[in-house]
Amino acid sequence: MRRAVGERLEGPKTTAGAAMRSKGVSYFACFVAALAITVTWSLVGCAIAWSQSQFWSFLDEWRDTQGFFLVGIGSWLLLISRSGALDEQIRRILKPDQTLPRGVHHRMLRIFIVSIVSVVGTASLIGMGFRGNGPVLAFLWFTCGVICCLAGLITLHTLDLLLKISGLQHVQINIFHYAPARTPELRYLINYFTTFTFILSVGYFFAFLGTWKADWTATKLYIQVVQLFWPVFYVPICSVALFYPHFVIHKLIQNAKEQTLDSYQREIDILLAKYQNLKSDDIQRANTLAQLFDRIAATPDYVVDFGIAFRVAVPYLINLAIFLAKPALGFS
Repeated sequence: MRRAVGERLEGPKTTAGAAMRSKGVSYFACFVAALAITVTWSLVGCAIAWSQSQFWSFLDEWRDTQGFFLVGIGSWLLLISRSGALDEQIRRILKPDQTLPRGVHHRMLRIFIVSIVSVVGTASLIGMGFRGNGPVLAFLWFTCGVICCLAGLITLHTLDLLLKISGLQHVQINIFHYAPARTPELRYLINYFTTFTFILSVGYFFAFLGTWKADWTATKLYIQVVQLFWPVFYVPICSVALFYPHFVIHKLIQNAKEQTLDSYQREIDILLAKYQNLKSDDIQRANTLAQLFDRIAATPDYVVDFGIAFRVAVPYLINLAIFLAKPALGFS
């Protein structure tokens, strides 16, 4: 029995490990592509500003509004979300006859989510008053609209991520019975959503920093309202995206352990129910089952390593800092 368990543990590791390494390369490829987009975008803005004799003032505005980081991180998150990595890793966990859990599946609802974030975000931020004139101001407005569209698409993917991971509770999955937390496919899924929420939280931090540091031209009251509104909207989303998937994975691991332990407990009870007629083979089997029961019960209930812990702790601190900063902004 222990040998069979060992084969189940070792069998899929090579394939899953290769998948994790290949997806690691795609993260880097998305980063390089996003960096190229950001540098090109920034150079276009600089060229327009230079032609309008507003180069230095544009650089100040670009720096204060965190334009470089917002375009870069937004592009990076969009490329990751469009890579199909989430669906691919969920399929690796599912048993062959299971259907992929659905995200936000109503087309009109998906359009509405992206549209509302894009329109409200663009209108509210343009209303704060960028500093610039003519084509430079038009470029800043257009950039603001693009960033808000990216935010809408990223918000949609975040909701898809939450719904699909939640859906794993209602389908049959492939998971190690001896040590569920050591299932490689689970580890990579956790790596995906912790990486995504880590980048998302860092991106929102730069967005928050941009609304706070920039020298806006609108009235002070309007600026404070916008500065307070978006944290109220995005801090809960980032926090739920950060913690809820961990709760689901923990529950999946715990359920798998309980099912296996219940099975072994029943076998032990059956053997001990006829203790008067036990043979040496039955006693040995009962002892083996009892040892397996203890070992499985002692295995961890969650996938934890330094990388996962870091990608959870840092976004949590970022969200906490933004949440605590809201009252300070309100009275500044």
